[in-house]
Amino acid sequence: MKRQFFLILVLSMLSGIAYGQTAEKDSIQVISIEKFEKMSFKKKNMVVDVRTPEEIAEGHLPGALNINFLGDNFSSEINNLNKNKTYLLYCWSGSRTRRAADQMQKAGFKKVYMLEGGITAWKEAGKPIEQ
Repeated sequence: MKRQFFLILVLSMLSGIAYGQTAEKDSIQVISIEKFEKMSFKKKNMVVDVRTPEEIAEGHLPGALNINFLGDNFSSEINNLNKNKTYLLYCWSGSRTRRAADQMQKAGFKKVYMLEGGITAWKEAGKPIEQ
């Protein structure tokens, strides 16, 4: 009985520690299409498409800057950006956006947001795309 109690106590503590680390680390907000679109109109905010140039050629959000997350120079390109601005990131569905946002946050960017569902959700919502 003592062994079971001890095991439950240890597992509870470990899950609490893991949760605390995850919650503390993940301060990047995933925002809705509506909020993303509204924020994209503000001059101090920059929309960044982290997909490849080939994917961009198929269509992108109006006014988006392309910084290819899979490219060799992603780190140097983000280091040239103003860390005081607000960045609105997206990719195809969100996976690369998460990794790009994490890297930007580690580089000192404080205001980084992710589009929920990426450009796929944007298109499904009937929002504008540029070629």
